[in-house]
Amino acid sequence: METIYKTIITMPYSFTYLYRCICWNIPRITDYQRFPHFPVHNGPNKTLLEYGPRYPLPPQWHWKFRGAAVSGNPTTLLTHSGTTAFLILQHGKIITEQYFNGYHADSINTSFSIAKSITSALIGIAIQEGAIASIQDSIAVYLPEFDRQGYRDITIAHLLEMRSGLQYREGVTPWSDDGLVYYGLDLRKSALKAKLEYTPGTAYHYCNYNLLLLGLILERTTGMPAAQYLSERIWQPMGAEAPATWSTDSQQSGFAKMESGFNTTARAFAQFGQLYLQNGHMNGKQIIPANWIQASVQPPAEKADTKRFMNRMSPPLCKWSAAPHGYYGYLWWGYQVDPHNFDYFALGVKGQFIYVCPRKQAVIVRLGKQWGKIDWWPDLFKQIADTLEN
Repeated sequence: METIYKTIITMPYSFTYLYRCICWNIPRITDYQRFPHFPVHNGPNKTLLEYGPRYPLPPQWHWKFRGAAVSGNPTTLLTHSGTTAFLILQHGKIITEQYFNGYHADSINTSFSIAKSITSALIGIAIQEGAIASIQDSIAVYLPEFDRQGYRDITIAHLLEMRSGLQYREGVTPWSDDGLVYYGLDLRKSALKAKLEYTPGTAYHYCNYNLLLLGLILERTTGMPAAQYLSERIWQPMGAEAPATWSTDSQQSGFAKMESGFNTTARAFAQFGQLYLQNGHMNGKQIIPANWIQASVQPPAEKADTKRFMNRMSPPLCKWSAAPHGYYGYLWWGYQVDPHNFDYFALGVKGQFIYVCPRKQAVIVRLGKQWGKIDWWPDLFKQIADTLEN
């Protein structure tokens, strides 16, 4: 107990940090209203999503809850699971669009870890522009603070694949790493204090310090905040329907919450998914390198070792990355549908999803206040995609 107390009282801005942990407590999709933020401008040239042939939801969906098979009405599931938005695009057009629980087309949702997949795109662009030479570079090339034994063995690829070897303690307590990363007021300092726990590259461990370090690398190599880089390189060129914001740790620090703090509308999230489906090409421009997208979302040549942290990680994430048909790419999740096809998705806590299905040229977005009584949304998304005509 004495150790915990000393840890807390020595934290920077400790009273504000404790207030956030205790009074804000469990993260909510409205947290974008609490944190300071950078704007992500979408520019004057918006590309509005068009409507295609309507896809009526079937009378029943089939899913599992606590391992048991369940069938029910789609609208009932979406409403009772806390869903706020549900969209399906096919061939770039909206075929289903529904909002629930007081939300509408202009409502803002925070993305939680969907922000990780957006960060992946920024890394790919920075490599194409020559700001970053290679993902095989040691992070010490860009962060000399890590130019020491053990740490210099961490590569940018290790950060992207969640194999950095950095220690990460899950939980919602003020002394957990989850608390420090989500509610901390100086995330640059927190990232540079991350401790090495095991040999980099040897095991998969979902770690939010990886995202903070990627954010630091982006800042130092591009010379601009991540939100500005996103706005200039992706959000404006793709003609996003809506502007966005990227939450920051504090007014004093002004560092983007790279792991969780990107906020916008369901339609804008769907446009980002469509950009990936089109291999980074939109509005006559190659916005994200096609080869980066392919490398980011395809099944890895060798699956990560997930056994070491099986009991310490969020069970659905750990089980999925270890499952025969599940995998983790460069901050994107994958679903190996068959030997020749795979879907992939960005995933945030409480069930924020951008699910991309190349075989059906479809994008499914589900946002929500909570996960709901369903074991694994991607199984349902695959089921929905399977019913779509080519």
